Amino acid sequence: MAARASFRLIALVLVALIGAFAAACSPRSVGGSPVIQMATPIPPDAGFVTYRHPTGVFTLRTPRGWIAGDLPDRSGVRVQFTTVEDGQAVARLSVYIVNTGQPMTPEAFAQAANAYQPPADLASFAWEERDRIDLPDGSRRLTGVRTYPTLGARALNIFLQGNGTFFSALELDITDAAPEQLETLQTVVNTFRVNPDAELAIGTVQQAAAGVTSSSGVIAFNGAHEWTDPDGALHLTGEAINTGYFPLEAIRLSGVLFDAQGRRLAEQSDILSVDVLAPGQAAPFDLRFEGGRPASFARYELHAAAREADFLLASFYGPENFAVANDEAIFNAQQQLVIRGQVANIGPQAAEQVKVIVSIWDDAGRVVGAETLFLSQPQLVPQEAASFEVPFFALGGPAMSYTLTVVGVIAPPS
Repeated sequence: MAARASFRLIALVLVALIGAFAAACSPRSVGGSPVIQMATPIPPDAGFVTYRHPTGVFTLRTPRGWIAGDLPDRSGVRVQFTTVEDGQAVARLSVYIVNTGQPMTPEAFAQAANAYQPPADLASFAWEERDRIDLPDGSRRLTGVRTYPTLGARALNIFLQGNGTFFSALELDITDAAPEQLETLQTVVNTFRVNPDAELAIGTVQQAAAGVTSSSGVIAFNGAHEWTDPDGALHLTGEAINTGYFPLEAIRLSGVLFDAQGRRLAEQSDILSVDVLAPGQAAPFDLRFEGGRPASFARYELHAAAREADFLLASFYGPENFAVANDEAIFNAQQQLVIRGQVANIGPQAAEQVKVIVSIWDDAGRVVGAETLFLSQPQLVPQEAASFEVPFFALGGPAMSYTLTVVGVIAPPS
């Protein structure tokens, strides 16, 4: 049974009266008795949509258009919710839940809360606490400023609670938030529910982390996953989403590895597989660290930089110009996963440099593999089709589903 969260930013009471106004604003009556009509209050979350985590461990309601992205965390579940404000992607809310394996007694909760956000002298990121309130229901509210290496100082409201064996932390980034944005955040937090009966592996509460950021301001990340292949290389996989209002090109992704003290250990960059990323579209990535996983590796960050599409846009032949048929997932003689099928050019122009981009997903909504294959055919004219086979030599987990994207370049007139 889901437990109701006790978080409250501000108690709101909405009362409205609607009178049936006559010329002199006098109430109408039926049979000589006055009629007073009470309007049904509009719920603060009217028009919101319900987000349910794939594990079933929590739900909340968010405005339409918010993007939920799973962040890498070995200890439990961490989800970042991103909204677009003035054309910029802003991560206003993150949810962190750990199954501690023990009931959240007052002593256990205090220990978990201090582990999540320790005092300033022990914190991995500079932390200036402004206020702390231990609420009657056993939950805790913190307000303060945390300073990140890449994001700088951020004003935060942090809500901590225990449900059964689960410890939860909700972080609200209220930096430069307008009053209506604060009201929206309040409404979202008040819809947070934890399911104490959900099945989640037991973990240890970790310190609050910077998570996934985007230096371009309009690129969000989803399905991020960290894993090591049989050759010892470390992979950061996921998908990048254009949350802005205009297409992007020259999208460069970077993954940075840190130790527990925030020291930079390694960095790897690559260009996104899709040349032009339209608003709302996503494309996978795989950042490979040949040196493997550093011994002191504790967390990572993802960053993206891009420019508004211009130079490449004129020749880009987008996915709307291609159709995929008879695609299937098989295992070859070497027990490697292969995605194969046919792709047809259904657009109006001839295409060259046609490539098939495949993402492999596990049942937790993480990208466990990403590959790009250029067709052997140098050109596809309208209504022409070609076959493809995309092999995966290593995966970061069990393959449960896949997505396909096909793009190309407009062929010059012959």
